[in-house]
Amino acid sequence: MLVLVLWGGVAQTVRAGAIDPSEDFNNFGKQGNCRISGGGICAAAAAINSFIFLENQYPQIYGNKLTPNVVGAAPNQTDPTDRNAFGVLYYFGTGNPLDRYLADKKLWINSAAPGTTVFNSYYVGSADNNRTPTAGDLIKEMQSQEDVEMFVSGGGIAHAITLTGISCQPLTGCVMTYQDPNSPMVQQTSQLTAGAGSLQFVGLPGTGAPYLTTQFTIYAAYSESPVPEPSSFILLGTGIASLIGNWMRRKARFRRSRS
Repeated sequence: MLVLVLWGGVAQTVRAGAIDPSEDFNNFGKQGNCRISGGGICAAAAAINSFIFLENQYPQIYGNKLTPNVVGAAPNQTDPTDRNAFGVLYYFGTGNPLDRYLADKKLWINSAAPGTTVFNSYYVGSADNNRTPTAGDLIKEMQSQEDVEMFVSGGGIAHAITLTGISCQPLTGCVMTYQDPNSPMVQQTSQLTAGAGSLQFVGLPGTGAPYLTTQFTIYAAYSESPVPEPSSFILLGTGIASLIGNWMRRKARFRRSRS
């Protein structure tokens, strides 16, 4: 059954009582933020933590190719060397920063593990989805076990966080869980609302004061996962099982017809 959840005039369709996709927080890196060129490099830390998730979730595909300098073992892996390298690549680049983040992630992953990954993005001006992400978009990405970094803004700052789950109910709306690179060891939880055409939430407890009661807007989201996407593996397996079943039934009928 489908229900219509209305948030601040924004209609989004979710499945009643069946939406609770999440990812194992232990598989994400725990690399924190740092300062470079007068500001933080949260987007680089979020990317590296997501790359570690891909390596842990799909070791047969990625190994440690994406974060060759990772330190420690899950669930407490860090990689300041690769965070700083991605930070230099991204923060000292030129052009639209939203386009550049996607391009830099593609360059990083395709250089380390070519032909393994599909990418997606949601932001105004994106060639993939020319709009901000909806709850339905985030649900789809979580159901496919894709890592998702999100850019948020509020209180005069922009910040990057990593989505780890989303739970939607018809009466209470949607709640997300996420990792803040300013407090990467703790999985945070926030209620999602919608206003001005974008998803919003209140507070960044992982970042702390003075942003505990600030309203933030999710203005961009990026995802990547193996080729084919994980959800496709299920469909492929179902298709193969169906073909085998049909073949066995035909073989049985052929044997009966000869007896």
